[in-house]
Amino acid sequence: MRSRTVTRAFKIMTAALAVLTTATLVAQDAQPAAPSRPGSPVSLKLSLVFSRYQGEKKISSVPHTLWATATDGRTPTTLRLGTQIPVPTTIFGKEGEKTQSYNYRDVGTNIDVNASNAQDGFYKIQITITDSSVYYPDQSETAARTVASTGAPAFRNFNSSFTLMMKDGQTAQSTAVTDPVSGQTIKLDATLNVQK
Repeated sequence: MRSRTVTRAFKIMTAALAVLTTATLVAQDAQPAAPSRPGSPVSLKLSLVFSRYQGEKKISSVPHTLWATATDGRTPTTLRLGTQIPVPTTIFGKEGEKTQSYNYRDVGTNIDVNASNAQDGFYKIQITITDSSVYYPDQSETAARTVASTGAPAFRNFNSSFTLMMKDGQTAQSTAVTDPVSGQTIKLDATLNVQK
């Protein structure tokens, strides 16, 4: 009699344990999967197009493509591209003798990008760009009067720092300014693509 009671109690406990285990598994399946951490790194492709216009006519368009990782915004992506241009210098020696030497000046493009995650699918993109180039003005331009007598080139510089809030696939024009010397319009367009 006692063995039957023990056996019956064991069966009841086993059945109760099976029910409890099933209920636990069902509850776990019903819970949504844990979302990815908001600070997890995301690979981004950033396309920057630096364009110059004379009126409505596009004079030049220089594209740059950089890959950045959206983390905490403390790991920058940098680009350094350029060359050294010789600038002639005339030195007058004794008895009026002329000696020509050269000083070298850096021209090119420097870009720094910091990216970080933001809310609602946006990314915070901080960009600093410095662009310098050699400039030979046309005789019709005002700047030609400055360099016509020497035949030396002019050097032009563009510096800009800005922050964009962008989503995947979005294109934004961050800059549109007019060069006060040449009258050319400078435009900088940025396109962001999330790499999956």
